[in-house]
Amino acid sequence: MKKNLFALLFSAALLLWGCSLDRYPLTGPSSGTFPASEEEAIAGLLSCYKNLANNVMQYEPFPNRWMDQLTDIGCTRTVLSHWPDYTQSIITSNTSQVKQAYARIYKTAGRVHMVLDKLDNIRDKMDEDTFNQIKIELLCIRAYVYDQGVQLYGDIPFIDHSLSLEDYAYARTPKAQVINRIISDMDEDLFESLPVRWPKGEWGTCRLGRAAAYALKARICLEWGRYEDAARCSARALALADGVYDLTPLDLTYYPTHAEGEPDQTPLFGFDAETDSEEWLWAVQFNRLAASNTHTGIYTFTSRVHNGAAGAGPSMAMMDTFQCTDGKSIVDSPLYDWTHPWANRDPRLDLWTVRPGSRLMGIQFTTDPAVKTVMDYTKGEFVNNVDVVGNKSEYGPNGIQGICGFLWRKYSDPAYYGTITGTSYEDDLDVPIIRLAEVLLVDAEANIEWTGGDLERARAQINRVRKRAGMPEVPAGSREDLRSALRYERKVELCAEGFRWFDIRRWKEDDGVTPLAVKAINGPQYAPDFGHVTCNAKPTIDKNWTVTYDGQTTFGGGAFNGRVHTNKKFSVGKDELWPFPYDEMTTNPLIGLENNNPGY
Repeated sequence: MKKNLFALLFSAALLLWGCSLDRYPLTGPSSGTFPASEEEAIAGLLSCYKNLANNVMQYEPFPNRWMDQLTDIGCTRTVLSHWPDYTQSIITSNTSQVKQAYARIYKTAGRVHMVLDKLDNIRDKMDEDTFNQIKIELLCIRAYVYDQGVQLYGDIPFIDHSLSLEDYAYARTPKAQVINRIISDMDEDLFESLPVRWPKGEWGTCRLGRAAAYALKARICLEWGRYEDAARCSARALALADGVYDLTPLDLTYYPTHAEGEPDQTPLFGFDAETDSEEWLWAVQFNRLAASNTHTGIYTFTSRVHNGAAGAGPSMAMMDTFQCTDGKSIVDSPLYDWTHPWANRDPRLDLWTVRPGSRLMGIQFTTDPAVKTVMDYTKGEFVNNVDVVGNKSEYGPNGIQGICGFLWRKYSDPAYYGTITGTSYEDDLDVPIIRLAEVLLVDAEANIEWTGGDLERARAQINRVRKRAGMPEVPAGSREDLRSALRYERKVELCAEGFRWFDIRRWKEDDGVTPLAVKAINGPQYAPDFGHVTCNAKPTIDKNWTVTYDGQTTFGGGAFNGRVHTNKKFSVGKDELWPFPYDEMTTNPLIGLENNNPGY
């Protein structure tokens, strides 16, 4: 399927090359008349989808995966350029990723407008359904990137056409107006022209079908507090998905030690998922044969034993979030033993993360500096544990400049074993934008937060996700009880997929005003102390499943053996948003430096 899609994207590129060369070229399409045919319109649409794969930030698909490292559930090497700045309230309008994300949002929108501007001119050259399909797909792609823009920057210029040298200056549009527009653009009458799902053998998960379009609209409505509309759209998405999409079964086998086996999450997050999973509704498509169509996630997240960067991983707070198999927190469950902390835990702990005592891509993983060699089960021999010895061992998962002692397993397919070299970091594993588990949780949250919502329906959706993970059902309870259960599931089920940064800004404490981020990412972020593979720190876990430590309290009453990895900061009135990009403020006369976001 990837090869088929690459061929289609390559054809699209050939059609679009002329657009950037000459307004009225003698051969090929031109920017003056493009699109002039149905074929050119589809080529332009595919170029918009392809551009989503160009939105890579610090080696990672953006916002998928990259953003979670900037929250309480992820951590990065302390020396990585700019990454720590995002959690210490010191990024500026000149921080490179701040500028790059903004530019890429508008680059994608620009591609949309190149097709959309003149689409009406060729309406008579295609059937009505095809015209409506192309139009609504373009509008949904624009809604997707503009929603990101508003969440990151607040008020942003709303531009709905191609710009020129004379027509380029636009003031910041109030975010409420932007959201109103993109939601109204996602016309549900046009949704009905889309197939529920595009033929899988031809398109894979590249194109938005009807179920995905409703799911995207439900997500955006939920993010902005339009709970009734979110519940309606998610219900429609799930009704369409019934019998077409399904949750991918997971292998829940627990392997206490690396000698006994390796958890396998690849049916949902590996190469097999690209073609076999029925859970992905829409995904970013990568292919190393296409220009600017790869990322380097496997290098960024992988252990140095695999020649990876060990650049990011889950925090200790994330590891302590996973419930015990009785559905209780590690603080409350009698099943928890801090000296054997990985036993009797939510199976997603081992499926989504790599912890000491397990293995990754066939190789034993440990952070113990006394272990100089580790078993490579693919070769049946011991190899150097370069996370703790050798060149740059200080950057290993528990090194002095490393991360928090753990790695992400999501997206680490064993197929990459032995392929990461000093000169080749290419990764073309696709990354889902919408999958069925998230739609179920959107539906649950919408019904919890909407005063007219169906709480039993919300509970059923949460339990469907938990059942797949082998976890006990959430019992019937109050709205507040279900809200707590929902926030646990989003944190655990969707970790490392880019949702957490946005969730802890929109979710509020009991006062209805203070973002959860104030508590979640303020103060020390702890990790197991050097030389320890487990930590005796006893956390406090509140009803929102925010995990904090006081630096003293332990399981068993012994001396605290945690260490401060970094100190994070969230400034209310500032860190709800990123600063506005410097270049945009200085080159756009209708914005100016005086219109930066508060606090910057």
